[in-house]
Amino acid sequence: MSGVTFSQKRVSKNAVITLAIGIISVLGFIILFLLAAFSGGDLPLAGGLVGALLMLLSVFGVLWGLLSYDDIRTVQRFKISGILINVFVIIIGISLLML
Repeated sequence: MSGVTFSQKRVSKNAVITLAIGIISVLGFIILFLLAAFSGGDLPLAGGLVGALLMLLSVFGVLWGLLSYDDIRTVQRFKISGILINVFVIIIGISLLML
């Protein structure tokens, strides 16, 4: 039975970074939505700039998660969640640009 190991996989710091970027991007878009709603849709140009920067941050988060995905010694679920959240933010951002 020397081939059996009981080591637990650890959470990768890349997974935490990817998930944190996704959460920051989602919270940023929620804040922008609230600001736009309270201002009656009269958000200044800085609001659009912040939205574009949040989308770029999400693209970086997706790339960060995908490029560090090959580490098999770590738990991948946080990385997958982070990638999916970042993709969601990118889709929402592109959809808003089309309005």
